[in-house]
Amino acid sequence: MLSTLLFLKRSSNIQATFFLGSFYFILSVYLLQTYIVEGGNLDQAPWFFLWPLIPYNALCIPIYYYFQIILKDRLQWNWWQLLLFVPLLVAVIDVAYIYLHQDTNYAEIIQQATINPENRLHADYLVLNLNQHVLIRHLWQFGVLLVVLPQLKAFVKLGKYDSLKNILNKWLIVFWTVLFIMAVLVILYAIEKMLGVRLFYPWLKNDRQFGIVTVILYLAVLFLEIVPLYFPSILHGYPQPVKNISAIKPEVEKDVEESHLKYGLEEQVILEKLELLNQRKLYLDQNFTLTKCAQEMQMPAHHISYFLKNYYGQSFIVYKNDLRMEYAKNLIENGYLKNGTIEALASECAFASRTSFSKAFKNATGVSPSQYALEVT
Repeated sequence: MLSTLLFLKRSSNIQATFFLGSFYFILSVYLLQTYIVEGGNLDQAPWFFLWPLIPYNALCIPIYYYFQIILKDRLQWNWWQLLLFVPLLVAVIDVAYIYLHQDTNYAEIIQQATINPENRLHADYLVLNLNQHVLIRHLWQFGVLLVVLPQLKAFVKLGKYDSLKNILNKWLIVFWTVLFIMAVLVILYAIEKMLGVRLFYPWLKNDRQFGIVTVILYLAVLFLEIVPLYFPSILHGYPQPVKNISAIKPEVEKDVEESHLKYGLEEQVILEKLELLNQRKLYLDQNFTLTKCAQEMQMPAHHISYFLKNYYGQSFIVYKNDLRMEYAKNLIENGYLKNGTIEALASECAFASRTSFSKAFKNATGVSPSQYALEVT
């Protein structure tokens, strides 16, 4: 359910949401297979045993790219990232080999896994056995988390006084921490099985020590499943400082020469969303706040604020009032005040009183509404 929500939900950071959804999809396949195998139901679904090894070994890929997109606000490719695909490549080779020798190897592996599920970890493939696959994919996960850790620390320091950013910080820290704990536990467990030693509570019996690790892992997974539903704002990114100023309009370029913000959405997408709101004349609603604007645009309020500041050089309130003033000027130019009052015009333009409207109008045009009417008629 969570994977489906992440894939289908409209987000201001589509790429990050896609990779997060991919992570939860892989996790859901793993949990379903674990239920089938550990529950002794593998004989009823033997087809659901081998092929999941491929997505499992790709687990570090969505983890890395999710963190990269959120922390850097962009998807950036470097040649060394090919290393992320090593466990996946090994899994593809081993799965292909077993399927090509299905008459003998595959049937034996299924039989052993059905009789004693734990024996499946010792099943030999072509390059690695299953336990080694478990070890290598979580070693890669462990390495990825160490790589993104310095970036995460720097990211957390940004926007300390932004409430939405603080929620995102908490989510990223919790997400990283749980993934790190899971990686360490599984690595130790895989080493334990490879060496035939007890690392987890050696004074306990095997079934109990396995249960301890399993319970911890399942609790961690359950926690990861709940948090995204509780904090939907984590589906949005956070704008990052960049040096390129080509997208900034000339009138505000001097204010942002050194740096400006790159937004979670592409500039053209934000402009199109704003234009759709303007066509619907939502700015004429007296309750049209920054929060409501963010809800309508399905993006964080701080993204809108940063965009308006850097693209137009305005706060949200000034931007909204400018739209109202343009609407008021258009009404006056079309003869609204010939039959209507300034009070009615103020109400039409979403102002609570004539005084506040007249003040805003004069600040925008330099003249009062009645003077403007005399000038244009």
